[in-house]
Amino acid sequence: MYTTLQAIGSPLSWYDGSATTEITNSLSGLRLIVAAGGDDDRFVEVHFPYAKAFQVLDDSDMLEYWHKERPLGKHILFQVLSGGWVQRTEGHYFQVTSSHQGMREWLLVTDAGPCVTIVSTYEPFVRHYGTGA
Repeated sequence: MYTTLQAIGSPLSWYDGSATTEITNSLSGLRLIVAAGGDDDRFVEVHFPYAKAFQVLDDSDMLEYWHKERPLGKHILFQVLSGGWVQRTEGHYFQVTSSHQGMREWLLVTDAGPCVTIVSTYEPFVRHYGTGA
């Protein structure tokens, strides 16, 4: 089963070497920080006001997401349209979650990992910070 993704936002000119450096889940929501590699002082904050579920995996554990017909380019955020975490675990998990109208799945990908899949009814807020953001 291949995953169908839709890129969100613009590609990052500084994608090479980027990594997910912070994941915080609190009453204010799920906050993910992607930092540029090396000494580059740039990062992106992705915030979901509420996440029903999320998982953090090394990209090597997500091989079915990556295939030559679907290059990721230099985007870090995607909406999962089909073949994602929820669909792959159908019948085992997400029985209640999958019945909610408007529940969607998102994928955060960086060059140096890790990757994060998020299930939420909310659109993510994305903010860019740093030099030349």
